[in-house]
Amino acid sequence: MSDVIGKVMSLFSGDGEGGSDKDLLIRQLIKEISQNKYAKFYRSRQAEADTSLGQYFYSVYKTVYPLQVFLKDAENEIKIKQITLESFLDKHTMDLIKNLSPEGIAERKKSAGADIVKQLQEDLAALAAGFDSPKISAADRCYNLIASMKQFVFFDYCSMLKKFDPEIREGDFNIPPKLAPVDIGILVSDIANFLSVFPSCEDDDDWKTVFEILKYCKGGTDVIPPANWNGLLTSLKDLRESKILDIIGRIATGNPILEIKPTIPYENLSATWLESKTRDVRNVIAGIAGSQRDAQIHALEQVVFGPLTTKRLTYYTSEKGKVLVDKGLEEFVFAPSVNHLMAFIQEFYSKEIQELCDILLIRGKWSKVPASRQMSEAFHSVFDSIERINKLDNSLAEDGTEGPRLRGALLRVDRDKSQVRYISSIVQGINMEAEELIKEAMPSIIVVGKHFKMLMEDFDKKPQEYIVNWKELASVSRVPLNQRITEAYKKINYFVQLMTLGTQPIVGA
Repeated sequence: MSDVIGKVMSLFSGDGEGGSDKDLLIRQLIKEISQNKYAKFYRSRQAEADTSLGQYFYSVYKTVYPLQVFLKDAENEIKIKQITLESFLDKHTMDLIKNLSPEGIAERKKSAGADIVKQLQEDLAALAAGFDSPKISAADRCYNLIASMKQFVFFDYCSMLKKFDPEIREGDFNIPPKLAPVDIGILVSDIANFLSVFPSCEDDDDWKTVFEILKYCKGGTDVIPPANWNGLLTSLKDLRESKILDIIGRIATGNPILEIKPTIPYENLSATWLESKTRDVRNVIAGIAGSQRDAQIHALEQVVFGPLTTKRLTYYTSEKGKVLVDKGLEEFVFAPSVNHLMAFIQEFYSKEIQELCDILLIRGKWSKVPASRQMSEAFHSVFDSIERINKLDNSLAEDGTEGPRLRGALLRVDRDKSQVRYISSIVQGINMEAEELIKEAMPSIIVVGKHFKMLMEDFDKKPQEYIVNWKELASVSRVPLNQRITEAYKKINYFVQLMTLGTQPIVGA
C-alpha cells in the first residue's frame, strides 16, 4: 500500500527518475487519445485543440442560444418556478393557493369579517400539509432538471469560441466562424468549466415535461424544438462517455489523474416557495390582525378614557419612537401601554378608585379581614408604578442616562452600521423595563377589580359576607355606592382588556 501511495505522490512531487511515472502516464494518455473516436479534437504533436473542437462547441452554442436568451429573463424565471410547481399540484392544493393569493384574500375579506384571520391560518396549515407528498418531490426533481439545463446553457460559449476566432460575436450565427487551432493550455479552464456544467443525461430524466413547461411559459411556442435538445443530449452523452475532454484536460494540465465531475444543482423549489408564501400570508394576517387590534384598542380607549388624552410621557412615546421606525430599528414597543397605565392611574385610579377604597377599606367593617388586607395592599402597590414610569421616561431626556447615548448613535447610524446593534441594546433595555413595570402593576389592578366584583355581589346579599355596614357606607356616597362599585369594576375590566391587547404580539406576525 505504501508503494502505491508513494507512486501517486511522486506524480506531483517529481520524485523518482525526474517524474518518469508522471511522464509515462501522460504518454499513455496521448496514446489513448489517438484511439478515441474524438481523436480529431486534439493535435498531439502541436499540443493544440483542433478546429473541429471549436466547431463542436459552436454547434452546441448555436443550439442552446435561444434557451440562453429565454432563461436570462427574470420574469421567465419566475414563471418557470410557478408553472413547474403548479404542474405537480392537485386541485385541492391549487384551490388553497388561489384562496391565499392577494386577490383571493381581498375577496374573502369582504364577507369573512373578523373570522378572516382564523380562516387564513387554517388554509395556511392545510397548504403546508398538502406540500408533504410525492408529487411535490417530483416538482423539485423537475425544477432541478431545469436548473441543470440552465447552468449548461449559461456556460460562456462565446468567450471560449473567441479563442478559436476573435471575430466571433455573441448570438451572431449569420456568418460562419473562421476557426483556427488553439494552444490547449489556453483552453484548460474552459474545458474544466464545461465539464462541471454538463447537463443531466440520465435515461429517466423527464425532459418532455421540462419542455412542456418552457413552451407554456413562452405562450405556447417552443423555445427550441425538443428534438434539437434531445439530439444534443445524445451527442453530449456520447462525448462524456468517450472521456475525450477529461483526457485533454489531464494532458494540458500535466495531471494524469485529474477528474472533473459535473456540479449537480439542487434547489428545494417547493420548500422555498412554501416558505415565501407562508411569509407573505403571515404578513397579511399580521396586517389584518393589527388593524383589528387597533380598532379594538381605539374602542377600548374611548370606553376607558373618553375624550381624555392618553399621552402622559414626554420621551417614551410612539411619536418619539418614530425616528427608530423610519430607520428600520426596534421601536418603543410598550410606549402606548405605559402611557395608558399612567393616564389610568392619574385620571381614574387616584381619583374615583381612591375615593371608593377610602370608603370601603377605611370606613367599611369587614368580616373577612384577610380579604380587606389583600385589597388594600394591591391598591397601594399600584402607585409605586408612577415613580418607575417617570424614571423610565426621564432616562430618555437630554440629560438622562439613555437619551444622550441614543441620540448620538442615531446621528451616526446612517454612516456607521455598527451603531445598529448599540441602538438596539439601548432600546431593548428600555422596552424590557417598560414591560416589567406593566407586568408588576397589572396584577395588583386585577386584584382590586376582582374585589370590586366580589363587593358588588356582596352588596345585594342577605346577609352580607364581607362588609357588614353597607347602609352606613352608602350614606356617605354622593352617588349610589353599588352603582359606583359596578362602574369601577367595568372600568378596570375594560382597562385590563386594553392593556392585554396592547402588550400581546400580533397574531401571525
